Amino acid sequence: MDGAVGSMPAGAAAWVHAAAGLVIVVALVFVVFKTCVLATARIKRAAPGPRSAPPDAPSNEPVRSLQPSPSSSSAFSAPASSTPDLDSSPGFPQVFMSYQDDTHPAEMPTARAWFAISACGDTDAGRKRARNEDSLLLLPDHSLFAVADGMGGHQGGAIASSLAVAALKEAFEQTAFEGEVQSDTPIPLKGRELATALVRANELVFRTAQSEPGLSEMGTTLVAARFSADEQRVYVAHVGDSRCYRFRGSKLTQLTTDHTMRQFGVDGPHANDLFRALGCDSSVSIDLVVDVARQEDIYVLCSDGLPKMVTHQAVEETLRSERDLETAVYRLIELANDAGGRDNITVILVRVREQSGRESQPSAAQ
Repeated sequence: MDGAVGSMPAGAAAWVHAAAGLVIVVALVFVVFKTCVLATARIKRAAPGPRSAPPDAPSNEPVRSLQPSPSSSSAFSAPASSTPDLDSSPGFPQVFMSYQDDTHPAEMPTARAWFAISACGDTDAGRKRARNEDSLLLLPDHSLFAVADGMGGHQGGAIASSLAVAALKEAFEQTAFEGEVQSDTPIPLKGRELATALVRANELVFRTAQSEPGLSEMGTTLVAARFSADEQRVYVAHVGDSRCYRFRGSKLTQLTTDHTMRQFGVDGPHANDLFRALGCDSSVSIDLVVDVARQEDIYVLCSDGLPKMVTHQAVEETLRSERDLETAVYRLIELANDAGGRDNITVILVRVREQSGRESQPSAAQ
């Protein structure tokens, strides 16, 4: 045969080129589809499915839950923050560190405890809920204070929040800070201990939820403040949307950032859905805020039942006018109830004073 061996009719060549193009298109579609599936899976892990509504919640009132169930808007102004990470990477629980104002990253203990603290706290079911699913902890011997706000239907919310504060209390009373956490920046020792105590609380709530079918949907927020007089510091660890504020020089400043979908730019009825809470997964990411305490500072720990009903300005004015901590706590709860009391309300106030004696003598009232 005289013709060239590699020659091919024009029609056949066109078919080959068309087939090759089709293969490339199919491959690209597959890559895009796989990428979308992986992204969706990550979001689902970070934002578990909705929690069951407590049976006592009124039908026209949004119920606290994890995304994507809607929840009420907050009257407090949130601090400016960068877009949050969806959750921890594989391995040890992740701690996200931040320092307030002139706080130095290195621990600088002084020769003696230079401040004393006094604290008062209380909790109330509010006007709409038949039960109180909030819990609080005042542990003055360890300069530790915490608020937890449970969710999960039936008795789940109350159980979750009480388990969380019980685990926190036990960790400090038994000096049980075993466990590892990871962070992109060094974690001060007392901050690390606080973070590992929250990890312990998460594990207890999660194990209980897994072992009890009726509690499988429970979870809780948790905000905890640990005061270190010899370091002149306050360590605030939190998960969820219970908050810590600092009242200094007649100005109220929010120190924590809510773990809600609003932080991802979501607006509307789902803006305040939680994307992180204790007990909803075997591991949890924790925000740790470090602040320098000053004389006459007042730190406010509260569940979201307060900011749902009371404006930033009203809280600020109450702390400015009511110098007695117990009176101020009751006044804040009264303001929330007078505005409708749509949720449980828990408030802890901690005042920092200059220590005149050799050692700090923390005190608490509940």
